[in-house]
Amino acid sequence: GYRDLARLQAAGELAQRDPKAATEAYDVLAADTRMSETMRDLAAVRGGFLLVDTAPYEDLRRRLEPATGLERPFRNSARELLALSALRANDTATARKWFQQIVTDLGAPAGLRQRIEMLMALAADNGNS
Repeated sequence: GYRDLARLQAAGELAQRDPKAATEAYDVLAADTRMSETMRDLAAVRGGFLLVDTAPYEDLRRRLEPATGLERPFRNSARELLALSALRANDTATARKWFQQIVTDLGAPAGLRQRIEMLMALAADNGNS
């Protein structure tokens, strides 16, 4: 409930001062089985946003893959972060896999699907396909 929301907000505020400590705080929240699965997924995704430009793909995959399941509300945010991380690692096949899951997900917002289609085209134009 409210306690969980306050903990998420505190981690978000910490991210502005100390991203490493915020990532650790999000990890604690994502592992807290007293929180709902949705709140744990949100913590994992918010931590993923902090790490997408620096962490190895496998680290992000370990953190985010559980949140990518079909019935998970933050699945497409997690998929997008995984695709971007895979692109950063020059693993276009893996990026394409995550991009395709978003584009074919009827629950994905149209704006997100359009953004992903543009990212796929840019990756292809840059010789990453």
